[in-house]
Amino acid sequence: MGNEMLIDRVLPRFDATIIEHIVVDAPPEVVVRTAREMDFLQIHTPLVDALMAARGLPARIGRRFGNRPAPPPPPAMRLADLFDAPGSADALEGWVGLGEEPGRELVFGAVGKFWQASIDWRTVTAEAFPTFDEPDHAKIAAGFSVREYGSHRTLLSYEARTAATDPAARRKFVRYWRLVRWFVGVVMRAALVTIKDLAEQGDHEPAAGG
Repeated sequence: MGNEMLIDRVLPRFDATIIEHIVVDAPPEVVVRTAREMDFLQIHTPLVDALMAARGLPARIGRRFGNRPAPPPPPAMRLADLFDAPGSADALEGWVGLGEEPGRELVFGAVGKFWQASIDWRTVTAEAFPTFDEPDHAKIAAGFSVREYGSHRTLLSYEARTAATDPAARRKFVRYWRLVRWFVGVVMRAALVTIKDLAEQGDHEPAAGG
């Protein structure tokens, strides 16, 4: 069990997964720290911005016809807030820090009805997440992990797993996943590139030969 990861403990069985990797010219501890402190609002490419706008369109239409004002945007979206200030106004809505292995891995998750135009989040604690089984919900466990890649570089992995709590939720999620899987991959790859760029700007010894 020496190779067991935190994400395996919190969500060992799942209905869908996606994983992306990137090599970073920085040591593992720098890469993990960068992932932890990165502001997800910094992730910008023309494609990501367009996809994010499209994803939020149904909710915006619903608010307009319901005469409900849009919630103000958060000042920042950092994973660090899930672990250091859980439940604070700065923490990501609906998300919870599930665990950390310093310098190796950090895992976060959420429970909700992700297939709805306006996601119905279900607040859970880190302790309750692994056994949560209320019908008509799905659980996401996502995490960054690192391993040494040569003398000075790091292989950074970003995985997102989803498990439905019952067959009805599974059918809804699978239909939704077929539509959004590509979008999720684009956003995850953009996050990895952002972490790579930030980590490589840090103070560390670069790998010989680039």
